[in-house]
Amino acid sequence: MILDDIVSCAHRRAEGLPESFRSPHHVPVSLKNAITESRNNAVIAELKFASPSRGVIRDDQKASYVSGEMIRGGCCALSILTEPDFFHGSTDIITSIRDSVSVPILRKDFIVDEHQLSETRALGADAVLLISSILGDSLEHFVKEAKRRELEPLVEVHTRKEARLAIDSGADLVGINNRDLRTFRTDLSTTKCVAPVLKNADITVVSASGMIWPCDIRSLHNYADAFLIGSSIMSSENPRKRVEGFVYA
Repeated sequence: MILDDIVSCAHRRAEGLPESFRSPHHVPVSLKNAITESRNNAVIAELKFASPSRGVIRDDQKASYVSGEMIRGGCCALSILTEPDFFHGSTDIITSIRDSVSVPILRKDFIVDEHQLSETRALGADAVLLISSILGDSLEHFVKEAKRRELEPLVEVHTRKEARLAIDSGADLVGINNRDLRTFRTDLSTTKCVAPVLKNADITVVSASGMIWPCDIRSLHNYADAFLIGSSIMSSENPRKRVEGFVYA
């Protein structure tokens, strides 16, 4: 299964990380506040240059240009995919744009080791993705360790059971992945199924994956507080216009 290969690679990269990192100079910006304070649709625009399901999405690696267009389009935050082997990402993307953007940056990767949290903070990210299906019983520990490092954890879930585990972990932000990581198939009804569990617990909900057109966001207005969108924006010849379409849907 592709997910097993991705996680194995994540473990190998984590083993090569240093024991300590330099103290970050960046003062964290709250992703949750950016979502709740958005006047229009809270869109988290994702820099994702490739994926196992689509292959190469965007050939040019001009992260500074693309991120600037996303922000001008009205996104409330940026998600940076840093996984190199399957998504063509890099931690260098975060450091290359950190000082030029004021919106929160979410580091999206496959976190399996605490050293990755320290690395994330040192890179200048404000939030970090924690995947429930990967961390399992360790999820609560990773949530606490992320917060201890002044990182906002965005816990990713795909099922109602994982949603309840996310609540128990102490997460304030939960992302519902409409893509099943076992099959990489997407189904927007996943958000509609899982969101009520989280809404009853007063959790800020992010719907992620599978949103291609503004009408997709409109169909999820009653279920999510924010929308994380990558491929549709990255494959567009005009990222700014594509973001605007989602923000004002």
